[in-house]
Amino acid sequence: MSDLKNLTLKDIYRLRQPTACALSPDGRFAAVVVLSYLEQENDRVESLYLVPVDGGPAHRLTRGKAGGSAPAFSPDGSMLGFLSTRPDEPEVLALRAPAGKDAEKGKETKPRRQVWALDVALGGEPRQLTYAEEGVASFCWSPDGTEIAYAARAPKAGEKEYLKAIREDDGPLVVRRVQHKMDGEGYLDEVKTQIFIARVDTRQARQLTDAPFDCRLPSFTPDGSMIGFVANCTGDADQNRRWDVFLAQSDGSGLKRLTFGDVNAALAEQPPAFSRDGTKAAFTTPRDPEDDYEITHLVVVGLENARPLKSLADALGQGFSTIGGVVPDGAPEDPVASARVYPVALERTPLNVLTRTLDRPVLGDVRWVDDDTLIAVVADRAQAKVARIRLDGAVEYLAPHGPVGTVGTLDARAGRIVAVMSQPDAGIELYRLGAEEPVRLTSFHQEILDGLQLPRLERLTLTAPDGQSVDALASFPPGSGAGARSPLMVQIHGGPMWFDSPGFDFDTIYFAQRGYVVLQVNYRGSISFGEAFCQEIQGQWGPLEHADVMAGVDFLVARGDVDPERLYVTGFSQGGIMTNWAVGHTRRFRAAVSEHGQWEYVSAFGTDDCHLWWQNDLGVPWQNAEAYRAMSPASGAADIQTPLLITAGQEDWRCPLDQAEQLYVTLRKRGVPTELVIYQGEHHAITKPRRAIDRLLRIGEWFARYGGPPLREDPGVGYPSPEGTVAAT
Repeated sequence: MSDLKNLTLKDIYRLRQPTACALSPDGRFAAVVVLSYLEQENDRVESLYLVPVDGGPAHRLTRGKAGGSAPAFSPDGSMLGFLSTRPDEPEVLALRAPAGKDAEKGKETKPRRQVWALDVALGGEPRQLTYAEEGVASFCWSPDGTEIAYAARAPKAGEKEYLKAIREDDGPLVVRRVQHKMDGEGYLDEVKTQIFIARVDTRQARQLTDAPFDCRLPSFTPDGSMIGFVANCTGDADQNRRWDVFLAQSDGSGLKRLTFGDVNAALAEQPPAFSRDGTKAAFTTPRDPEDDYEITHLVVVGLENARPLKSLADALGQGFSTIGGVVPDGAPEDPVASARVYPVALERTPLNVLTRTLDRPVLGDVRWVDDDTLIAVVADRAQAKVARIRLDGAVEYLAPHGPVGTVGTLDARAGRIVAVMSQPDAGIELYRLGAEEPVRLTSFHQEILDGLQLPRLERLTLTAPDGQSVDALASFPPGSGAGARSPLMVQIHGGPMWFDSPGFDFDTIYFAQRGYVVLQVNYRGSISFGEAFCQEIQGQWGPLEHADVMAGVDFLVARGDVDPERLYVTGFSQGGIMTNWAVGHTRRFRAAVSEHGQWEYVSAFGTDDCHLWWQNDLGVPWQNAEAYRAMSPASGAADIQTPLLITAGQEDWRCPLDQAEQLYVTLRKRGVPTELVIYQGEHHAITKPRRAIDRLLRIGEWFARYGGPPLREDPGVGYPSPEGTVAAT
């Protein structure tokens, strides 16, 4: 036991986590995106590695903060394209317009994300392929490798002047959109995204689409004759999720519409996948695009069903009997149904819904392996799995085998399949999949894992008070035996339509090694357990999820695994919301930490970026304020006695800061012990590594104040608090 070690918070800087992968056309190599953290710069970076699929060491391709993401091999495998924010090449600077006022003022223009390409065989510095003014969102290679298609914002003359004013001169933000802001992006403008094509040899680009709406996610058909992309042509894209598939020839002519207003083909943020014979397109979509609680299906539509268009402008608002969007005034008998004012399509797309009987959501990474078979990532009972799906609807899971492990991303080419998988005892690595057990190809986590004491992970099946079977994960302190009566930390996942997986999780390991039993309950609403399980909480967040979580607490208490006097709860996003709900409905927890959550839903409407979600669940607050308030954690404000630490991102538009402020002042006015920690400039997610460390330290220190295990971290590892270092001793 003396040779075993525990994680420290500084180990975050040693993590190297694969996040995406792409196979070469011959299946011999995989390009892998690896996320790591820079201590001195307090930043994160994505680097590209090349991994032999038949075995061999991973070779690092890119270095530095500019990093690389979204790798894609050219069709002949000689080049690897990727997205990066590195500074423009001198040759590209010469292609741009002469320097203007930026140069005169000495201002440094931040590089935009562009497409770059590495020579895989000969190496050397990457070559820049695009110089889009606003950067590139996504790209793909043409089948002959001579061109790339990409999606990029295309501001018109007046829009350019507006962007310049707000960026350089602190001009006023003028809001005209309903979806006026988005977390991580800030306030939104009216610039449309269009599809462009650039030649690889000359970098010369031409604009393929000039639509009065956004066109995104381009993808070539196998013969290169057409480019598929997705667009919302309703004319009111902020108030619905009707993203259709369109086709165009490479010169912009031959426009066709493949789906007819009844799908959300952009949900997975992945382009339509064309079959090898070029006759079919596959993508994921829920049956009802506006219903967040419906599972996403894998669907296929034949290209023979596409309808010709004169122009994209002619498609604006067409194919619908009504566009909806405006909620009728008055006091409707059913305010929820009355507010569901969505587009009504005139016809249904002739979709072959391959997963109609699966009752499990398809998360994405759709790939054709032959003209009758696809693979994709499917969520099944708390695990994301690689699934082979046939056109007749037959589904076979390929990995992971057994009750632990979960898949991140995958790719398939030349009869080979690779996937990024997370295993609780092996970290997050790249694997080759086949008929036998997955073969691990990388060892990015080995340095961390060597000699590491790992918690014992147990999957639990719970019974909620209403008889519903609920899945949960429990991680036990290393070396603890039955009846140890350890302190319990309940970690509530976000979403709510997501799930906790039995994989490698730094936070869970860290706290379990410090003496906690860490409980993660896949409460009602968690996807991967069927659509009905998910839909139970629609319009009624709180009671069911809380009952499921407490069933897990009761189970571990009754079994003697945890000390009933030392129970703690925390959660992020929806987990923060449910933490706020928990402390208003039970006093069993000695302390709680609510991270980036919400408190009062009437005031959240219009200040967060989720108006469609609220509208579909509860209608609109001026017609249904009572239901909004009843579902809000604020409904339990008068019953909260539990000491609560609250954290928030200063620029979080998913769960805005003012929600945390309302909760904080409420508790202070009532005399409940509380603190509010605001991460300056941060959005909904924590992005800076030092903030990630500080977050864990504050959770542990807060619980230690109220009887939890001391952390014994080195002083100064977190940000200081007014009374000194946050580190507990």
